[in-house]
Amino acid sequence: MTSGGDHGGCSGGASDSQATVGPFAPSPRPDLWVPDHDDGSGWAEVDWVSATSGSRYHYRHGSPYAEADAARPGFYRVVTRLESETLRPHENSYVVPRARLADFLAEVALMGGAEIIWHVEACPEPPAESRVHRVDGHEADHGGAAGA
Repeated sequence: MTSGGDHGGCSGGASDSQATVGPFAPSPRPDLWVPDHDDGSGWAEVDWVSATSGSRYHYRHGSPYAEADAARPGFYRVVTRLESETLRPHENSYVVPRARLADFLAEVALMGGAEIIWHVEACPEPPAESRVHRVDGHEADHGGAAGA
């Protein structure tokens, strides 16, 4: 790991001397992660075999789960692309409640066959036609159409 430099895509990272003080000072235990910056963030090498091997990812400390989850959009639109020798290329859009996003992405990635994940974006409110409801007990507002 390197100290200083690019700080999550923004300038103003910690210097080498700043990274060695405070709560994230080097530990005598080699199994503990020591972040690049005092705020607990930094850059690290992608350390698994994947399409991003050889690149770096940015990490940072996160909020407690309930707080972080509440800050996420209620829904996501997952766009997939499907094309094969027998099918004309097209895209499918799935509206997925935030509580089910990880499971849905895993399902498509592992079982989708020719259907691949194309992109994922926030969806503040799903269209009524999707018939999607929040998993956390709150209904999506579809213009007064309960259970739509």
